[in-house]
Amino acid sequence: MRSRGLVVVLALILATLAVAGLFLYTRSVKEDATKGGALTEVVVSKVDIPANSDLNQLINEGQFELKNVPTDDLVQGAIQQVSELRNRRNSVPILSGEQIPLSRVEGGKIAGGVLGIPDGLEAIVVALDAPRAVAGAMAGGDFVTIYATFTDVPLKQKKSQTTTSSAPPNAAPQGQDVTVVLVPQVQVLRVAVPQQENGVSGTVTSDTTGNITVALGLTPPDAQKFVFALEQGKVWLSLLPPNGEGVELKPLTVEGIIGGAKKVK
Repeated sequence: MRSRGLVVVLALILATLAVAGLFLYTRSVKEDATKGGALTEVVVSKVDIPANSDLNQLINEGQFELKNVPTDDLVQGAIQQVSELRNRRNSVPILSGEQIPLSRVEGGKIAGGVLGIPDGLEAIVVALDAPRAVAGAMAGGDFVTIYATFTDVPLKQKKSQTTTSSAPPNAAPQGQDVTVVLVPQVQVLRVAVPQQENGVSGTVTSDTTGNITVALGLTPPDAQKFVFALEQGKVWLSLLPPNGEGVELKPLTVEGIIGGAKKVK
């Protein structure tokens, strides 16, 4: 009985020594790797990040962390300090846990600047009330159609109308209200929706009842038309579906709507 008990005790001692030895060996390997420069600390994201995201917001939310990776697997230009992401936007999506090369974030030499403006376009920023801005239900990379309505527009009358009209020959054309497709397809660069805090729960939600700020990428001629429409008329944005294309339409007046209704009958 004593010999059997002694064997059990010795077995427990040997098992304990084996576990301790394995622990010490593992720690030693890690220390040697660190001291030998085999590991490098890089910045990774805790979440998947869509393209053209405001990295400042993610930094404030604590969505970035430091991670040790084998130096042999280090990506060229990998971000190694969270501060390097400050005041930047990513040009392509970033996956959770992956290294973030400097080439993936905007700023400096990255084309397009802070807003990521495509070549040949310029950015116009406008604040519209929620219904006119699709209640903010869009993001950078989406496309919209810009409609504009003008009042008291002097339109040319048909000859038949001119000959039968009782107006003087030199009278100015009668003004009408008209809605036009100002620009059929425009790229959205950035959208800012006001935030409001719930006093009861303390949560922050989007306020889609106020003004929505939208940055649009337009060609210089379209930008000129857009500014004119903002100053002299009223504009609406219509969100296009993914891969959808804007459509050119003829100017529409009340006469056109009534005429269309008559044709349907």
